[in-house]
Amino acid sequence: MIGNAGDCRKTALIVEGGAMRGAWAAGVLAYLQECGRRQYDFVYAASSGACSAAYFVADMWEPGLAIWRELACNVVRKSNFLRRKPIIDLAYLVDHVIRTRVPLSVEALKKAPTEFFIVLTDCHTGEPVYFRVGDERVFAALRATSSMPLATRGFDYVDGHPFADGGVADPIPLRRAIADGATDITVVLTHNPAFRLKPIPPWLGKLAYPEFPAVARVWTARQNVNYNAALDLMKQPPAGIRIQVFRPLRPLPVGSFSVEPKQIAAALVLGHDEALQQMEMVEAKPAENPVPD
Repeated sequence: MIGNAGDCRKTALIVEGGAMRGAWAAGVLAYLQECGRRQYDFVYAASSGACSAAYFVADMWEPGLAIWRELACNVVRKSNFLRRKPIIDLAYLVDHVIRTRVPLSVEALKKAPTEFFIVLTDCHTGEPVYFRVGDERVFAALRATSSMPLATRGFDYVDGHPFADGGVADPIPLRRAIADGATDITVVLTHNPAFRLKPIPPWLGKLAYPEFPAVARVWTARQNVNYNAALDLMKQPPAGIRIQVFRPLRPLPVGSFSVEPKQIAAALVLGHDEALQQMEMVEAKPAENPVPD
């Protein structure tokens, strides 16, 4: 569904987060890389989706896959719960793995033809922020967008300003992609077709964000509304907008906090194979949303 450079159409890729469920999404990205769908005009991602998308945009996909296969199992520290410490180790993920062990090339991100946006949530306003990647601040942005409520301290700093997981304010930034001019949009989700996000109890919001009531309100009262509205928009996009959605069709072998390497590897393979299956289904039927020449 990628438009030609000669027309006015613009392509976008949106990658949902989901902690270790992101292994399935990484498998989809591996399929897109394999079949030549490597370049998009815009990429938007949050949480674990942003970490995978960074390597995808930098054209470093094999190293990105190696993180999932060999190192992702060490990111979740379940025993930390008993010590009252975050169970997701962002220092290990971003500072050790992404910066040092499997270094993400900032230079490659700068040279990429893609406009890459990491989605953040402003802790003071609760509004989404679309951080344009272009320099060393990408690492701070990855830490912030990966700061899941309750599983981490819930926020991190970019340029001295606190930001939370981008999936809190805009879990599927479809409207933003359309507003930016994207016409051919690929969306990678990490939940099955029947999934609808439910509201979160307000007391959990206060527990997760005691310092930032605006984020607490958005997480508990608006996240599900925004998420489900994006799902509805996918089903009935505006005229001239083409959307292709990849989503799990079978139960995933991983949950948000899985640590078993074999399960993570199985999710990667499943994501790749289900993406291939869904692409074959799309190609086998007539377009449901044709765009006039």
